[in-house]
Amino acid sequence: MNILETVVEPPEIVEVEANIETVACDGGGGVLGHPVVYLTFSQKDFVDCYYCGRRFVRIQKMQHPTDD
Repeated sequence: MNILETVVEPPEIVEVEANIETVACDGGGGVLGHPVVYLTFSQKDFVDCYYCGRRFVRIQKMQHPTDD
C-alpha cells in the first residue's frame, strides 16, 4: 500500500458566531476525546485544536438587504 492509497479524514470544522473570543474543545466522543482545552481566536477568524485538529471558524451572519 502506498501513501496515496491512505484515506485521511479531514478535521471537523465547527462554526461559531463572530463575537465569540474563546471556545472549548474536548475532542468529542466522551471518554474517547481529550482533556478540555480553551482556544482563543486572538484577532483571527479561525483557531485549530492542537489535540484533535478540530477547526473553529468565526462566521459573519449575512444580513438581508431589507434587515435594518
